Amino acid sequence: MRVAMGKWLGKVRRPAFFGVIAAAVLVGAFFVVRSVVVYTPFGRSGQKMWIDIRPGASSQEIGQELAQHGVIGSPLAFRAYLFLTRQGANLQAGRYQFATGMTLAQVVNELKQGAVRFNTVVVTIPEGFTVTQIAQVLAEKHVCKEKAFMNVVRTGHFSYWFLPSAAHIKAVRDRLEGYLFPDTYDFTIGESPHKVLGTMLGEMNSILTPGRIAAMKRDGLTVRQLLTVASMIEREAKLPRERPLIASVIYNRLHHKPPMKLRIDATVEYAVGFSSNLTAQDLAVNSPYNTYLVDGLPPGPIANPGLASIDAALHPAHTGYYYYVAKGNGTGASYFAATYQQQLANEAKRQQNLLKRSRNGS
Repeated sequence: MRVAMGKWLGKVRRPAFFGVIAAAVLVGAFFVVRSVVVYTPFGRSGQKMWIDIRPGASSQEIGQELAQHGVIGSPLAFRAYLFLTRQGANLQAGRYQFATGMTLAQVVNELKQGAVRFNTVVVTIPEGFTVTQIAQVLAEKHVCKEKAFMNVVRTGHFSYWFLPSAAHIKAVRDRLEGYLFPDTYDFTIGESPHKVLGTMLGEMNSILTPGRIAAMKRDGLTVRQLLTVASMIEREAKLPRERPLIASVIYNRLHHKPPMKLRIDATVEYAVGFSSNLTAQDLAVNSPYNTYLVDGLPPGPIANPGLASIDAALHPAHTGYYYYVAKGNGTGASYFAATYQQQLANEAKRQQNLLKRSRNGS
């Protein structure tokens, strides 16, 4: 009986003993891996680079971005370290200067502190700004010089799929016009124009989602045509609700049999310089952007449109309108018309509104 009991107890104790050994090995392996992966520098030190971490980026996306630039060796190890140390919620978006040869712990520590110490400036590019206006804003913020920026706009090489080919830009004034997405960015003082443009082009790339590309192709539009229409909407619409209506007027005129000239004031303003009052001489200017004289769309965008105008160009209202004119009553609203007679009546109402405002001193 004693022997049988001893054998039985041995069978119980032996697995427990090996379980303790296995646990100890795992714990030891954890500390070894942690010391090697977390606290051992990855790659040779010395090579510095700027990396943008966009707002809302997941730990997986951040890890992949860091690995692609050679800052870390394993996105999986990056995520595992964040999970084990519970630091995933503390990472901040922004522009960071990393270097090869940093440890994983150092990289995560940088992401926790944020990029404020790297001489960054917040730059807001308003919707509807031209590349020359963007250059002025960047110069005022000391990001890069205006002339250097415009030189890269006109001669720099970028490989984004949506940029027009050389065959399509002969009449275009500034070839990146319309392709720089207006948004709020974190740039560094003295940053290279090529890097700035690459960041803005990258944002436009993210805006041109598969869904928007499918809608564009459904309507038989190229990216250049889409952004050209969107840029006109951006410059013409003063109220958000009127963007789809103005889009409908543009498409109705383009698809009219025979086609009607667009006669968009903003295209003339782009040709002669933006002004509050266009003259008869302005409307007669000899320019491929003057849609009072040329048929169809201008050769390219006249500004850099925002997301709402891009979506309005993709999803115009279904109307019978061929005309519109600002009401002139200070609201920014427009009168829309299906016939020229209605347009003439609306223009008369506009003159009355302007006269009334002038009498009231507003």
